[in-house]
Amino acid sequence: MKKALIIAGAGQFGRSAAGLLNHSTYELLALADNSETLRGTVFRHPLHGALPILSMEEAVAMRPDTILTGIIDDGRTKELRSQLLSLGFYGEILTLKSLYETVDVRSATLLRLAQRVEEQKIPGETAELGVYKGDLAWKLNALFPERELYLFDTFTGFDDRDITQEKELQTSRAAEGDFGDTSVEAVRSRLPFPEKAHFEKGFFPETAEGLSGVTYAFVSLDADLYAPILAGLEYFCPRLAKGGMILLHDYGNTRFRGAKKAVEAYEALHGPLPLVPLCDLHGSAVILNPEA
Repeated sequence: MKKALIIAGAGQFGRSAAGLLNHSTYELLALADNSETLRGTVFRHPLHGALPILSMEEAVAMRPDTILTGIIDDGRTKELRSQLLSLGFYGEILTLKSLYETVDVRSATLLRLAQRVEEQKIPGETAELGVYKGDLAWKLNALFPERELYLFDTFTGFDDRDITQEKELQTSRAAEGDFGDTSVEAVRSRLPFPEKAHFEKGFFPETAEGLSGVTYAFVSLDADLYAPILAGLEYFCPRLAKGGMILLHDYGNTRFRGAKKAVEAYEALHGPLPLVPLCDLHGSAVILNPEA
């Protein structure tokens, strides 16, 4: 018999978690949230249809077998757990934070894609646009130790030129300098093969000038915002080797909606991309070489 489950937290991560559930084990009844704006609305799930978004009190009153806290912030997770207990819920409480720290769909996908690139001997270098602290850059460096790694980032956070377009499109609440707590030196120190890395610091696509002859086998595109993602697609797609791949972050992310808008803008100009959405919490996607 399936366990009745409610997801507490109806934001980006809670909604994404609904797509990760094992529906042979759990029956998703509803989502719940403390936001008065969300309560009373519905979440449309492709398998379960329109599911109500309840208050926490209403969720507990339904007496589900399990409640999954659909947030990954440690402090908020503890607060939500305490709230559920104070409301009299003594069933199974699962935390998305624990699952998120244990299972990483995006990294697992990266490992499989890298294996494919190497097995097929796809020519070209590797790159990342949107490096931040190097969480993915060091993996690229480790997985492709013989290939050059081009790292594009301001290393000072979002640029005001990109923020201007973001505000005009109303695709996020990003602000100038967000994600600025990093540096070239900090990222370099994490790389297992730093001699293969090229740090292209500054405003993209200006930092790609002079690299027009480089071919890429694998690219991570994680710039968050509409303008740099569109610029990244314009630069990298024509330079992907046959069989090459782009791992695009935030394609299905409701916090940074500019990623999907950038894909739509690129497709309006160049035609549909061979794009495969992934089921990680941030809504990543894989783009294959359009000319393959």
